[in-house]
Parts: sequence; C-alpha cells; structure tokens
Amino acid sequence: MRWILFILFCLLGAPAHAVSIPGVTTTTTTDSTTEPAPEPDIEQKKAAYGALADVLDNDTSRKELIDQLRTVAATPPAEPVPKIVPPTLVEEQTVLQKVTEVSRHYGEALSARFGQLYRNITGSPHKPFNPQTFSNALTHFSMLAVLVFGFYWLIRLCALPLYRKMGQWARQKNRERSNWLQLPAMIIGAFIIDLLLLALTLFVGQVLSDNLNAGSRTIAFQQSLFLNAFALIEFFKAVLRLIFCPNVAELRPFTIQDESARYWSRRLSWLSSLIGYGLIVAVPIISNQVNVQIGALANVIIMLCMTVWALYLIFRNKKEITQHLLNFAEHSLAFFSLFIRAFALVWHWLASAYFIVLFFFSLFDPGNSLKFMMGATVRSLAIIGIAAFVSGMFSRWLA
Repeated sequence: MRWILFILFCLLGAPAHAVSIPGVTTTTTTDSTTEPAPEPDIEQKKAAYGALADVLDNDTSRKELIDQLRTVAATPPAEPVPKIVPPTLVEEQTVLQKVTEVSRHYGEALSARFGQLYRNITGSPHKPFNPQTFSNALTHFSMLAVLVFGFYWLIRLCALPLYRKMGQWARQKNRERSNWLQLPAMIIGAFIIDLLLLALTLFVGQVLSDNLNAGSRTIAFQQSLFLNAFALIEFFKAVLRLIFCPNVAELRPFTIQDESARYWSRRLSWLSSLIGYGLIVAVPIISNQVNVQIGALANVIIMLCMTVWALYLIFRNKKEITQHLLNFAEHSLAFFSLFIRAFALVWHWLASAYFIVLFFFSLFDPGNSLKFMMGATVRSLAIIGIAAFVSGMFSRWLA
C-alpha cells in the first residue's frame, strides 16, 4: 500500500507528457493560497516508473490499484457555486432617438453605396478602346434596330383602320344602355392585338438577329439586350396606349381631350424610352466596348436627366391633372369619389417619390431595378384601370 501511495504521488506530480492512461481524465483544483507541490526530479520519476511496473506485474497490487482508480473516477466533483450576474438594464429610447438611429443607419448605407459608385467610376480597370470593333458592332446593332422599329411601325399602321372600326362599332353600341359590354370588350381586344403585334415583331427581330450578328457572340449579346429592352419598353407603351389611346379616341377608356392624350402619351413614351434603352442597352454596351468608368458615368447622366425631366413634367402639369381627377371624381360613385379626391391631393408627391427612388435604385443596379419598378408600375396602372372601369360601370348602371 505504501508503494501505491508513493506511485500516485509521483504520477500526480509528474508533467502530463510523462505518462497518460487512456480513457482517464484527471482534473485538479487548487486554492490560490496553497503553494504548488515541488516537481519530482529525474531519479524520483525513474523510481516511480519502476515501482509502477512492479505493481502492475503483481496481480493483487494491480487489482488494488485499479479499484482505487475506479473509486476516484466514481467520486462526484464538488458542485460549482453559481455566479450572480446583475440583470442588464435596457435604456428606453424616445421616438426622436429611434428616428435618428434609423436615419443614421440608412445614411451610412447610402454613403457606402455612393462610395462604391465613386470607386467604380474612378478605380475600375481600364479597357482599351478599339474603334474598328466598336464601329463594326454599332453598324450591325443599328441595322437590327432600324429594321425592328420599321417593321413594328408598319404593322401597327396597318392595324390602325381595324382599331378605328372597332372603336366606332363599340361607341355606337354603347349609346344603348343595355349594350354596355361591347366597349370594354373592344378596348381589351385592341390591347390584345397590340400585344400580338409586339410578339410578332420580337419573333422577326430574333430571326434578323440570327442573321445580322456577323458570327460574333459579342454582337449577338448586344442585339439580345436591345430585343429585351424593346419588349419591356414597348409593352409599357402598349399600356400607355391602352390608357390614353392617342390615335383612336373611340377606344379611349377615360374622358380625356385629344390634345392632352397625345401630350401625355408622347412624353411618357419618350421618358420610358430614355430610361429603358439608356439603362438596359446603352450602359452595358458602353461598359463593354469602351470601359466601365464611362458606362457608370453614362448611367448617372441618363438617370439624372430623366429624373429632372420627370419632376419638371409633374409640377408643370400639377394643377391640370388635379383638376381632371376632381372632375372624374364628380362623375363617380361616392365610395370611389372619396379615393379619387384623396389621390388628387397627393398624386404629385407619389409620382415624385417614384422617380427619385428609381433614380437611386438605378445607380447601383440598373437592369434589375428598372424591371422591378416597371413591373410595379404596370401592376399599379392595372389596379387603377380596373378600379376606374368598375367605377364607370356602376355609375352608368345607377345613372
């Protein structure tokens, strides 16, 4: 037994790398006031190893050592004293502090975005400009654009007499109170025909693109950008023609003078063309053919011009549009009239916020932001158009 105690003492005092027993983990806790035991010297360690070998060689002493080790392993450790942590005091913020914090957060995010935009303009890798490559790509791109626009204008011109006959027949039927469905049906039918003509033009444009790309993947990619922008922008213009119908007054769903309808249809079409073809076509091509810095700068210039022009149109025609909305509210039911009058008071602020948000979004993600905003615009116009149609139908029934 004396040898066993001596061996355990030496083992506990020896460093961890001297000996290790697999599966047994020992944990020792010492008080801060107790001095550590002196480390045994080399001779003591050798004597301990020899004694351990003798103990393990004897069956009785080996069994006694194993029993003592199991007893130590089965002894539960002392329960630790739980620490008392004071509760964290949460400071209640006032409304002004919350607004300040939110403003600071988004201000820092916007500042970081502008910093990234500045680095894109000034620090992006410069790509050497090749005039011959640019001229070749511009020639094939222009040929496709001219042919697509010419074909689309021609088939829409051929369909114009059909639109006029549809409008005249619907207006003639609409004079009878019992035949109220013909006019909405013809308006929707004209819109569907417009979309079919657009789909036909896109098909022809794709066929032309396959034969006008000079076997270059770069030119084919640029032409595909044009066709995508053409589809998106002309669909938006088709929605504008559905609302204003500048060439066929008989199919116009709202009471708008011909001059005002042509004015707004033309300017909104120009605005959508500037945004769409500028961001989806011009900026990527400039970035690819010239360099990224010029492309980013062109993006900023295009969107800045668009925003200034849109705000000018909004506030220049504020009174006129507000008066038209109020007149429209007078001929609607009381339920719809309330919403139309409320919209007449704030429409210019909503429109201004729309173009300002589009400006900031397009600085950082031109393609996706434009598609998102135009999609939201089309959905909003669809909701407004359906509401106006329902209001007109109820007003006609109750008149």
